[in-house]
Amino acid sequence: MVHQSCSYLKLKGRTYYFSRRVPKRLQKHFKTDRVEVCLHTQLVSAAARQAQVLACELEEHWYILKRREIKQHLAKVFGDGQFSLGGHVETKAVGQRVTAALETYLSLKSAGRPKTFEAGSRRAVAYLLEVASDKPIDAYVRADANAFREHLKARGLSADTISRNLTSIRAILNFVCKEQGLQPNPAFSGVYLGEPTAKQKRYVPTPDELRSLQSHCRKADDQLRWLMALISDTGLRLSEALGLCAADVTLETQHPHIRIEPKPWRRLKTHDSERVVPLVGEALWAVQRALDNTDNDYLFPSYCSPHKLKANSASAALNKWLKVHISQKVVVHSLRHAMRDRLRAVECPADLIDQIGGWSRLGIGEGYGSGYKIDHLHLWLLKTTKPYGGLLHQTTMNIA
Repeated sequence: MVHQSCSYLKLKGRTYYFSRRVPKRLQKHFKTDRVEVCLHTQLVSAAARQAQVLACELEEHWYILKRREIKQHLAKVFGDGQFSLGGHVETKAVGQRVTAALETYLSLKSAGRPKTFEAGSRRAVAYLLEVASDKPIDAYVRADANAFREHLKARGLSADTISRNLTSIRAILNFVCKEQGLQPNPAFSGVYLGEPTAKQKRYVPTPDELRSLQSHCRKADDQLRWLMALISDTGLRLSEALGLCAADVTLETQHPHIRIEPKPWRRLKTHDSERVVPLVGEALWAVQRALDNTDNDYLFPSYCSPHKLKANSASAALNKWLKVHISQKVVVHSLRHAMRDRLRAVECPADLIDQIGGWSRLGIGEGYGSGYKIDHLHLWLLKTTKPYGGLLHQTTMNIA
């Protein structure tokens, strides 16, 4: 049973569709005389908002088609050069085709970036070419972006993944347009992806799971478990820990620590990721074991070399191990979330937590001064290694 609910909305069963007839003048550009799109919602308010956006996008596309017909007519009169239309000068598309633009973009932007950067850019362009031709970068229109979105939805990709692919295409087009002195192409900007949904929070290991994890690391006593133990009591990102070398470690001091800084084989996520992190608890044991057993300058030589960081391989191996020995819900990055909670539990100041974890610090004032000293960081991290649970709050430490 199909019911017409309001302008451009059609109800099929319990799901709303956007439905609008194509003007007769433009039907030659379409395979059917009606545009119909499933809105994937049963809420009339959400459907109405989506319909309004789609209607505006269609009006824009139809306007472009009408202008194109006028331009083609004028081209026959004035030739293929420039001509005035609507008070400004119209020209033929002159930018590189998107496949050539991709190579230009990668040649200038991929230096020092992980392989995933190039792979993601190439994948996005490949998706685009499945629904649109290899056009000049200044010839793509909103209809191409919408077709790109619908194609990725049909492939079953999530809204976040579709957004990343749109971002990649937009970055390629706008970067190369700027390089060639062209105006940015807005076709892939602000593409509607539906109503935002609540993101599922990452699972945080319980104190018992953390104890079990660290106990298993001690028993296994191998390179991957040293890596896991290091992350568990520092909250490092996996790539930050994997990329460590002997020169980054200082043990012969009152406060043993590691230095996280950019490397040729490992970039840092943000400017605030560059920091000093104290070594306490299992992290200190792990670094000592790694240094004692490496045969070169790298703490984890099986996964790190001067030219490559095998973060994906390490992540896959560790996550598989965690599911077997700890919990199906725990992954490597869960330990970073757990460290933030452990620091909160001991009432560590928020800006000090950000400094330990390398999280971006908001506000102008946060950028003033040189931050907390190593002894302050060490004291607060040491508190997180006290017996997990109720004992976390039994000691109060006043830090000036």
